[in-house]
Amino acid sequence: MVTELLGVCLAVVLVFVLLQVTTRRRRPGEPPLEPGPLPYLGVALEFSRNPLGFITSRWRKYGDVFTVRLAGHYTTFVLDPHSFTHAIRNSRGLDFRLFSSKIAHRAFGVPIFYGTPRDWVRADSDALWPKELQGQGLDKVTEVMMSNLQSAMLAATDVTVEWNKGELWSFVYRIIFSASYKTLFGRHKEEKDETALLLHAMEEFQKYDKRFPEIISNVPWWLMGHTKKRYEYLKSMVSPAGLGQRGVSDFIRMRQEIYADANLTPDEITACNFATMWASLSNTVPAAFWTLFYLLKDPVAMAAVRAEVDQILKETGQSLETMKEAGKMIHVTREQLNDMKCLGSAINESLRMCSASIIIRVATDDAELALESGSTIRIRKGDRVALYPGFVHMDPEVFDDPEVSIV
Repeated sequence: MVTELLGVCLAVVLVFVLLQVTTRRRRPGEPPLEPGPLPYLGVALEFSRNPLGFITSRWRKYGDVFTVRLAGHYTTFVLDPHSFTHAIRNSRGLDFRLFSSKIAHRAFGVPIFYGTPRDWVRADSDALWPKELQGQGLDKVTEVMMSNLQSAMLAATDVTVEWNKGELWSFVYRIIFSASYKTLFGRHKEEKDETALLLHAMEEFQKYDKRFPEIISNVPWWLMGHTKKRYEYLKSMVSPAGLGQRGVSDFIRMRQEIYADANLTPDEITACNFATMWASLSNTVPAAFWTLFYLLKDPVAMAAVRAEVDQILKETGQSLETMKEAGKMIHVTREQLNDMKCLGSAINESLRMCSASIIIRVATDDAELALESGSTIRIRKGDRVALYPGFVHMDPEVFDDPEVSIV
């Protein structure tokens, strides 16, 4: 009994010492500091459950600038939109590439190329974005994506027997996931069971993506259930051995050539492909869902968008009914999509309502950040600076009735 009591007392003392050692004190010139209730994790669990709710509550408590501990990293949030430019342009003291490299390594297993002799792999891979996914390169991707979207939608809405009911989120996710995967990576090697395979992969991806705030906050894998198993499964979906030869995009094909020239291992190539798959879906699915959601709630906006679509089809001699009967696909060019002002406006308004992107920089040395207000805050080496544009979208001084959609 005495031994057990001593053990408990020792554990309490160790926890107390750990808290004292790992909890830092606010210095003069630094923003308000909240280390959080948990050693190392700080406020990570609360933040991961509801990022916007967390940021809003701290803004009300501390103001436009404050620092919190997120899974071992002290992060300073700057919420004044007029100060964003100062933070982004302060490139000497605030770095993005090393931070993004560590995030990609943690979330997808991508090797850290930045600052190493293999940094050319990252540079050459990134150079393909404007070449293959902008300008003329985007025309081909748009055409293939349009075809895959229509195929997925026709498969999901086959009501020859009876009507099916389901959630809008699942409907949109299924269509975007299937179309995006096939557009980038082509037909999977297991083509006979591809539909069931992609449906299962979609379900696993949803569960993995839901944990993403915790993953990048360095919450230990063992605290996140089956997340690590899902990580391994999703990587297998884009491994060189799993990819078929039919329909692989030029973008992915050219990236594989760069990886081969760099003698990357199959696991390293798989990790790079996994990062590309996540990037193609993580923002696209929510943007498509919320756009459709708000359009369905607003008959006037929906009518305007449909009229715009009907006008494009009329000008190009196409019809939804006749094309479906003939088994042909609707063809719309990138230029025609760009001319659809009502649809573009609906998408932008939906992003304003629901975007949750956070811009993060890391201090490479002790630095001072000048704010628009004229004051200066001190940032310690290794700390992160987080800018959250979505917070501005809900500012009543910027938007009238910001929580009400005008789609």
